[in-house]
Amino acid sequence: MAHHHTHSILIEGVAGSGKTYLARQYAKFLHVDDFQVVDPSVGTLRSTIDDCMSLKTPAVLCIENLDTGVVAASYTILKFLEEPMENIYIIVTCRNMKRVPDTIISRSSVVTTAPPSRKDVNLFAEERNPQRYKELCTLGIWKCATSFNFASKILDMTNDQVSYYPTLAELFTKRDTVSNMVWKLGHYADNSEVPAEIALNYIIFTTSSKHIRMAGIECMRDLTDGRVAAHAVLARFVFECKYCE
Repeated sequence: MAHHHTHSILIEGVAGSGKTYLARQYAKFLHVDDFQVVDPSVGTLRSTIDDCMSLKTPAVLCIENLDTGVVAASYTILKFLEEPMENIYIIVTCRNMKRVPDTIISRSSVVTTAPPSRKDVNLFAEERNPQRYKELCTLGIWKCATSFNFASKILDMTNDQVSYYPTLAELFTKRDTVSNMVWKLGHYADNSEVPAEIALNYIIFTTSSKHIRMAGIECMRDLTDGRVAAHAVLARFVFECKYCE
């Protein structure tokens, strides 16, 4: 009887629960140095799989958030899973397993990650950048570090970017147009983009208005779902806060 390695693992979990981190640990466990994170678009998957055909050395492909890609992307990797190559390991991550075809689930070992605890996130941050973590851990922005993903983004922020968040409280107290407010919510002073989910998280944690908090939680769900563009979610949030009280 042929001996089957698990050449495909499906890691399910909420955004920022450490799915890609777990995939990297798995690559280390296999002693594979070639770890590639792949976008779930048909073009990227096809070209990556074509490149793998000529690889003689082991590689781990981590296809992130397959459930946010188009259905065709799932079928692109299905053929690869049906006839796995000895040296290629595929790890698929998803936030919602209902959006992953059964044929992929049945050919994979399924692992579910739990949302990390506050302690897990703090340990992760302390390990990654002890100095920066020490500077940030007492600030309001650190309350937004509810996942490994958010913690990484916050650790990478400049001091100017960190000081932008407390100004969000003034956003709804000034008379301003929706488009101006959406722009301010989505951009730092230097015009670089603000991570929408962190801006919303900050508002949810710091606002004293129940109405704004509820609108933020609703819009956060849309963002996490990955089906609506961040700009559209922010526009809806601002509109609801301004006009739907």
